Amino acid sequence: MSGEAADVAALADLLADLPGDRCAVGEVSVPYPNRRDSGVRRYLDVIVTGPPES
Repeated sequence: MSGEAADVAALADLLADLPGDRCAVGEVSVPYPNRRDSGVRRYLDVIVTGPPES
């Protein structure tokens, strides 16, 4: 993810707290400064735990 530090942190927390019936978040990286733009980037390991809805 990339964006303003507070927004990225809030979204990472929200995703990590979701119930794991369809996907789960593994590791979440520390924030890294963006090279060309303002803000930060964070990397998340997202694991698909269930089939997609049809």
